[in-house]
Amino acid sequence: MAQARAMGIRIRVILKRCFKVGSFPQGHPVMHASEGAGGLRPTKFEEMEGDMVRQNRDIYFKNRVESKKGSTLVIVVCVSAFLMAFALAMLYTSGLLLSRANRRLEQERSYQLAQSFAKALEQELKADYDKPENAPENSFYRYVYNFLEGRYGEYDPDHPDETIFHYTAALPDGVDTEKYGTIKVVMYKEANQDQDAEMSGELVKDQSVDDVLNNGIARYTFTVEVTAEVGGVSYSYSTVYQQMATYEVSFKHDGKNILWDGSWHEYLSSPEYIVDWEKGNIQYEYQSDKITHCEFANAHE
Repeated sequence: MAQARAMGIRIRVILKRCFKVGSFPQGHPVMHASEGAGGLRPTKFEEMEGDMVRQNRDIYFKNRVESKKGSTLVIVVCVSAFLMAFALAMLYTSGLLLSRANRRLEQERSYQLAQSFAKALEQELKADYDKPENAPENSFYRYVYNFLEGRYGEYDPDHPDETIFHYTAALPDGVDTEKYGTIKVVMYKEANQDQDAEMSGELVKDQSVDDVLNNGIARYTFTVEVTAEVGGVSYSYSTVYQQMATYEVSFKHDGKNILWDGSWHEYLSSPEYIVDWEKGNIQYEYQSDKITHCEFANAHE
């Protein structure tokens, strides 16, 4: 029995080697299954072994093809993700640029609105009136006149809320404020530091009375700040003005009140008053509450 088993094992080993190299040992011709009915046929073991080789080969090639398909799918997914990210980045960039363009447009609109409104106020201030009382009651000129000569205090940086005043200004009725924006105007005044406004003095003998009567006094400078807001974006436009005003003047000489109407009188219907210059010069004082003429000029022009 042992010898038969050993012989069988030896035969299988020889057959296995023959199938691998494609020939039988020298002196033993190869017999294929297709060589006639009387030829040698492979055993069941050999058929099973051949089937396993073919199955392994098919599995190998199938796995190789599937591996290639999987690699291709990964590449396609990566390229698609890149293209999608690039498209999103371009969309975000275009949206950001559009937002910035809209914001610049709103800034430009608010700037133009503030500037044009400030120029309109300046035109009102430059209107020529013989007397401030002749200006329309609701005009900006009249408001500024009352603002400068009234009870409003001078600007104090330590108390801005109490010394900055608001002028009520609005667009005409029916105008869409969301489209054209809103307007705010604030003002504050300061004593003129460039000119020492002397409100009293002496008239000497050879001096012209008209020099005193027509003397313009710049008592105040004032700032008008216009703020325009459009679409949540605001812009402020400030202009500094200088007031030049002439005042009524009271005269006194030798303890007597006198007036000038081309000649000196103690009162209008009185005889002419003869000034005795040896008794001193004529004292004068500007009446700060009685303005005869008032002009406003841009301080930077």
